[in-house]
Amino acid sequence: MIYLVRHGETDFNKFHVSQGRTDTSLNSKGLEQAKTLSKKLKDFKYDVIFCSSLTRAKQTCDYITKYHKCPVFYDDRIVEVGKGSLETHINTMETYKKFFANPHEFGGESEEDVFKRVRSFLKDLKKYKGKEILIISHGGMYKYIKHILEKKDEKKDPLEKIDMDNCGVVEFKF
Repeated sequence: MIYLVRHGETDFNKFHVSQGRTDTSLNSKGLEQAKTLSKKLKDFKYDVIFCSSLTRAKQTCDYITKYHKCPVFYDDRIVEVGKGSLETHINTMETYKKFFANPHEFGGESEEDVFKRVRSFLKDLKKYKGKEILIISHGGMYKYIKHILEKKDEKKDPLEKIDMDNCGVVEFKF
């Protein structure tokens, strides 16, 4: 089973600022969310934890690992989608439409780029099949991981417009 956790709240989340790969920290609410989540998850038994290498995910992981003494691996393949010049700004829907039409124009990642790295990550997880896996990552990653695990076609099936709550948990059969 795979359990996917989104990191706790940051000020960028709170004020609707595009974060992407900008390395931000949890705010006081995010630290409290991570602490609360860690207590909810303390009786789960994970065999391995994979965490985004960005600070906000690592801080969330630090709380969770207080109760879990299993291996933790930090992986750049599950960092948030790079949004280039849109990061650190509040952007309009029109700006995001332009970005998603041509992300490289903004110095960001295309869906193809993101799918490639997430597929690589999930392929490497196959050696943990039958194990309890916790992934601590980002809201954007949830969409890609879900898409791949549900065996949707990357070319034909659009990504769902899902926003996962900070410190939300979703489980997938694996």
